[in-house]
Amino acid sequence: MTVFESYLEKIKDESHRLIMKNLLQWVMDKYPMLDQKIAWNQPHFVHNGTFIIAFTHAKQHMSVAPEYKAIDEFRQEIRNNEYLSTNFIFKIKWTQKVNHNLISRIIEFNMQDKKGLQTYWRK
Repeated sequence: MTVFESYLEKIKDESHRLIMKNLLQWVMDKYPMLDQKIAWNQPHFVHNGTFIIAFTHAKQHMSVAPEYKAIDEFRQEIRNNEYLSTNFIFKIKWTQKVNHNLISRIIEFNMQDKKGLQTYWRK
């Protein structure tokens, strides 16, 4: 969690900070092979040098950024959870339950789909 401590300290709302901290810790525990870094002012998880997923806090929600291909792959499930989405992110309101199963499947999809990719982002 050391990599993300300074990021978490900037979240003023304690309940939001705890939700974000718990999610980041959950990802680290479940996927210890993922590297952690702060990039573009947000927590990123990276596997073999390629981006897997990022999370960002906002006043009303947390954004989950898995790249467009994962959003397309899981769009219906994102909608079924009543999360708002764009082409590149989906938003979990602070009052909504975090669907860890969905996030897990997105992470695993990206790890498999980007296996052997030599760039940080998909082209």
